[in-house]
Amino acid sequence: MSPAQSIQQAMRAALIARTQLTALLGGAHIYDEPPRGASPPYVMFNAIETRDWSVADQKAHELIVTLEITTNSRARPLAQNIANEIETALDGVVLTLTDHKLVNLRAVFNFVSKSIATSNFNGVVRFRAATEPL
Repeated sequence: MSPAQSIQQAMRAALIARTQLTALLGGAHIYDEPPRGASPPYVMFNAIETRDWSVADQKAHELIVTLEITTNSRARPLAQNIANEIETALDGVVLTLTDHKLVNLRAVFNFVSKSIATSNFNGVVRFRAATEPL
């Protein structure tokens, strides 16, 4: 399994396990791609960038994982609370990966903004992970 697939699976499991987050989302609405007709709020894995982070004698990867928050709220608090719960659930945690070892996982940033198209508030949370193969 690739490091990107492995980190996504582990991050999704950790997010679903966070009851405060699933309460805000109205369920385990954390997707790779939202199902057709899915109603907000939900979280979607967007870009996962994988970079070589190897040293002379050991293979390793740096991953930049971007999560998107979509809401149906014209007020900022729902999107901001979801972003905060995502960061709390994942920043600095130890996750068990398939075929890889997580060296660290850190939140890089989060932001919430108003969508021009819908007037709803949405957000982005970005993480940096470092992994090594087992």
